[in-house]
Amino acid sequence: MNKYKKIVSIAATAVMCVAPMSVYAQEAQTDVIEAVAEKKQDTESSSVPVLQKEGIEISEGTGYDLSKEPGAATVKALEQGTIVISYKTTSENAIQSLLSVGNGTKGNQDRHFHLYITNAGGVGMELRNTDGEFKYTLDCPAAVRGSYKGERVSNTVALKADKENKQYKLFANGELIATLDQEAFKFISDITGVDNVMLGGTMRQGTVAYPFGGSIERMQVYRDVLSDDELIAVTGKTIYAENIFYAGDATKSNYFRIPSLLALDSGTVIAAADARYGGTHDAKSKINTAFAKSTDGGKTWGQPTLPLKFDDYVAKNIDWPRDSVGKNVQIQGSASYIDPVLLEDKETHRVFLFADMMPAGIGSSNASVGSGFKEVDGKKYLKLHWKDDAAGTYDYSVRENGTIYNDTTNSATEYSVDGEYNLYKNGNAMLCKQYDYNFEGTKLLETQTDTDVNMNVFYKDADFKVFPTTYLAMKYSDDEGETWSDLQIVSTFKPEESKFLVLGPGVGKQIANGEHAGRLIVPLYSKSSAELGFMYSDDHPNNWTYVEADQNTGGATAEAQIVEMPDGSLKTYLRTGSGYIAQVMSTDGGETWSERVPLTEIATTGYGTQLSVINYSQPVDGKPAILLSAPNATNGRKNGKIWIGLISETGNSGKDKYSVDWKYCYSVDTPQMGYSYSCLTELPDGEIGLLYEKYDSWSRNELHLKNILKYERFNIDELKVQP
Repeated sequence: MNKYKKIVSIAATAVMCVAPMSVYAQEAQTDVIEAVAEKKQDTESSSVPVLQKEGIEISEGTGYDLSKEPGAATVKALEQGTIVISYKTTSENAIQSLLSVGNGTKGNQDRHFHLYITNAGGVGMELRNTDGEFKYTLDCPAAVRGSYKGERVSNTVALKADKENKQYKLFANGELIATLDQEAFKFISDITGVDNVMLGGTMRQGTVAYPFGGSIERMQVYRDVLSDDELIAVTGKTIYAENIFYAGDATKSNYFRIPSLLALDSGTVIAAADARYGGTHDAKSKINTAFAKSTDGGKTWGQPTLPLKFDDYVAKNIDWPRDSVGKNVQIQGSASYIDPVLLEDKETHRVFLFADMMPAGIGSSNASVGSGFKEVDGKKYLKLHWKDDAAGTYDYSVRENGTIYNDTTNSATEYSVDGEYNLYKNGNAMLCKQYDYNFEGTKLLETQTDTDVNMNVFYKDADFKVFPTTYLAMKYSDDEGETWSDLQIVSTFKPEESKFLVLGPGVGKQIANGEHAGRLIVPLYSKSSAELGFMYSDDHPNNWTYVEADQNTGGATAEAQIVEMPDGSLKTYLRTGSGYIAQVMSTDGGETWSERVPLTEIATTGYGTQLSVINYSQPVDGKPAILLSAPNATNGRKNGKIWIGLISETGNSGKDKYSVDWKYCYSVDTPQMGYSYSCLTELPDGEIGLLYEKYDSWSRNELHLKNILKYERFNIDELKVQP
């Protein structure tokens, strides 16, 4: 673990959130917590609270004075210790003190300690004796919940201050969320003139600041420093969502983004996500595609695998810094897969996994204009640069059976590639050294190791390298993800004037009705002559056809998802950079599309956010229904909603044949809680599965958070909430 210290007399701030424990399913998570709790019983007798209160109701702004309680004097003199609080807030105040200890007299407003929450789900502590003496802060955003299934919920948080190890740790809902190492360790006893202990606020110059409203269900202060296992167990009694992918799982990644979730015809449920090793940054970075599946209808999940991965950089658990400098550092030299899409061909039961494929050091922002292919005798082939040729020359190509040709002589060379685009010479695997990455302060070092890996045309040290632009990767599985096909690069249709052509992450669509029934269609977006686009296939899919859907050229915002109307026509909802979600229609199976129409019922930011929309198999209120998931706010990715739209015929024909009445709107959490990318699916039992990012992925303050990709299930009646 990389730890960053600010050892000065005036301030020290935590630079990372750490959350090492999560599990595949609620049942397994409960087993882990109960096992730790049993272990805890052996040592509990030596950990007796010096102050404890239960069932305290607090009106916002009043606080609850504990100063005269037995044990309060001990709390005021603590040199180290542990605080555990279970609470339920009803307040929307930005900062809410759960417990404070301090000097409440005039002129001493900056002499206090408090453990607090925020209305955006943050948990933190502040320990200060005026900024001129010391001010230590530790916090983690997006760590707790406000509501669940329409009800305000309890959370359990804990802080331990460990004098011996000169360390502070925060816990919330079964996870270690933040750590601060501080050489000049201080605690409550180091605050001058402490005269009060309070629940639900911080006394500053005789006034209750940072007011909390709601219930302090249980508060315990210990003189002892409890173990991490004990605090994970005690805080783990309030958990409301599951982690399919989590920090420390088999992927060796600490960070996950970009959910894809799909229920198959067989009843198996599959999921995919970016396994991001260099924090939560987009490419360029080191990113593989994680995959997991559930064979019991989405109730429990198996170990994740990596069907799309590069080995040029080591896959390892590393805590990415969150300080103002380190949080912006990105891995520079790795190849990556990003933004997965899942799709099932229900006629063949073949499962497809797509992802954007980025060469070493490339992301959408720095990709070169061009397709990455060249045409030879009417066929398109992946073009390659030979290491000894002049820069910018691509005189080689990958032909049939993976053979690399010299295009200047149109002759086969002794080189070839395998099904993963690894290089061979005369049939022998070519090797290169793997890279490692570590921080030295806030500087990232990317260094070669002694480990040999297969050389790949997407790696920076390859003898042959692809053109530095974006590619679309595809694999398929005929056994629901147990094994996968060789890699196929399907983006031969990328326009030469295009800087990038990438996927709208989530799921693809197979048309069920009408003239084009059986067609597979996947949303794309580009920065070229058209922004929104699609690729479709009618041959399961041996070939893909690319269509440009509009003449917008902004790029980087048109992430789209598709639903089907009762007659087989298509409606696509998409992110825009214009401050609204747009909708477009197609009556010819996705070959042509209508102009964009704003979806006025949903609020969004100027930069927008990916959304999810699916068909529901059963009528709702007697009408065909679709479900849409997105944040609903103009000032951030937050306030997640699931809308139910009821489809009606208008009496018109063509693209205006159907209207959608967004009759119901379910709130995933309270309004200020983060909510970013999401993916819905209808589970085999008719429930709705939701895999989503429970944080604001646009906020620079919420970079590099662990275990924010959450999985929840709902029945349709739970979602039928009137707006």
